[in-house]
Amino acid sequence: MFVKLKKSTFIMCLVMSCFLMGKDALASTQYSYVPVNTLGQPSIQWANTSSIDINLSFSGSKAICGACVQGWSDVKNITGTAVLSRKNSNGSYTTVKTWKNLNVAGNRLIFDGRYYVSRGYTYRLTITATVYRNGVGETVSGYFENYAK
Repeated sequence: MFVKLKKSTFIMCLVMSCFLMGKDALASTQYSYVPVNTLGQPSIQWANTSSIDINLSFSGSKAICGACVQGWSDVKNITGTAVLSRKNSNGSYTTVKTWKNLNVAGNRLIFDGRYYVSRGYTYRLTITATVYRNGVGETVSGYFENYAK
């Protein structure tokens, strides 16, 4: 019961964050605007993509992987791949699980995956997606790291 509740809560939080992030769209039709983050540095502004949200947590030995790629309202298709990697002692990464052929006919790709891992390592969840708008594909990528206690 508790594990199902945690899973449901995680998925609900992920979906809610996608909705909230999707509402931050600019009122302008000019795509040259570059928003500024709180440190005064320019932040990323994509042509087809409004946001990427990635989360990696652990429940015992199970990695709980989630991501949301949000396109602008006129995006018709998003494809992607998610990769879970383990950080090695020399700083390199070894792929432990790949989820290929993620696809949605719409402007929001939501990924939810699980995979058993060894504790005591840092893991990285990377999502790479191609967001299609007006026949043009834009490839975007992001990652999130966390330590499996």
